[in-house]
Amino acid sequence: MLSILKYNKMKYFYLLLPFLMLNFFLSHSLHAQEEPTYKTNQQIMKMLSDDSTASNLYVASWNYSFIGEYNKAIISFDRAEEIGNEASVRSNTVKPEYSTQPAVEYIVNRSVKEQIIIINEAHHQPLHRVFTESLLEGLYKNGYRYFGMEALAEDSLINIRKWPLQDDGYYLAEPQFGNMIRKALKIGFVVFGYESSGNGKTREIGQAKNIEKILAKSPNAKMLLHCGFSHVVEGKVPVWGKAMAGQLKSRSGINPLTIDQIELSERSLSKYESSFYKPDSINSSAILIDKKSNPINFRTESYPTDLKVMHPRSKYISGRPDWLLRNDLWKVYDLKTLKFDVEFPCLVAAYYSEEGEISVPVDQIEISNQSEKSMVLPVGAFELQITDQKGKIQKVNIVVE
Repeated sequence: MLSILKYNKMKYFYLLLPFLMLNFFLSHSLHAQEEPTYKTNQQIMKMLSDDSTASNLYVASWNYSFIGEYNKAIISFDRAEEIGNEASVRSNTVKPEYSTQPAVEYIVNRSVKEQIIIINEAHHQPLHRVFTESLLEGLYKNGYRYFGMEALAEDSLINIRKWPLQDDGYYLAEPQFGNMIRKALKIGFVVFGYESSGNGKTREIGQAKNIEKILAKSPNAKMLLHCGFSHVVEGKVPVWGKAMAGQLKSRSGINPLTIDQIELSERSLSKYESSFYKPDSINSSAILIDKKSNPINFRTESYPTDLKVMHPRSKYISGRPDWLLRNDLWKVYDLKTLKFDVEFPCLVAAYYSEEGEISVPVDQIEISNQSEKSMVLPVGAFELQITDQKGKIQKVNIVVE
């Protein structure tokens, strides 16, 4: 099928990913999970040793992201792409000259004249959720009141409860996804899910219809939509026809501001990265601008987005990616000061005590010793739940200052 489509594999590797993972989505509800939400490194490696297919590697990348294994998540994802023969090196003979502008400032300023903003993520890449979170305050000040996502279960009571539970949706169980939602609810956004049943064109139309329900009640409502991979595309996508963004544009008559985070993000090896990805030129997430101050799209084909965000390459502090610190608003919490009464390796999860242990952890890591890595948390009081491979649990109350 890929050879028939004849599009650049690296450039559009994410366009057909939902089809490659269709069996997974059909067998995993966005509601409560039958299996434990969080798997350990040992459990993930066992799954891969039994069957290292592309599908299992995709699932492994998500499971690694849930427990703070950032490097393993992106390595697993790229391995899956390689097995599926999708990740090939791009060569470009013409590279546009560009300058950069801070992405948050650019998007927030532009949002004044927009009604709908759609931004995507790679499901194994928590960085993309942290970036979307960084937009929320500025967008709310500019009149945005609705925050929609395909990953949120339909029957969620999240707007009443004010925090996410682990069974509110599969991807929501990842800590940074949970934190993005917490931030939105705290600011005052109405959070809603717009997922639809079916697949391909049926799913894309269904998602657009679900978003239209908000517009039917509030025609002037300003909203931010957070989606996966190619749902952000405004034009036609192979097999699907128009993706969600294009369907919404056609049906509502509203031209959304569409933002891609995937093409200009780091991969596990430079050979998998876009030739336009130049992270050494930036210190923070940026929008690429041409000589006429227009955002650069790199698109002459039929499936563009309006903007592309280029993220810098991750640096590490206490074994964790630096973007988790959110420009030093969050803090590193060293575990070396704690006395551990469980065996290593163990999962360490931090919860707000008022939310309980069925909520999405604020942070979660697996460690083999107390010096391996640290937690990254906002200022406040937390309960740490430390669980070893035998299921023994230790609880510790901490304060981050």
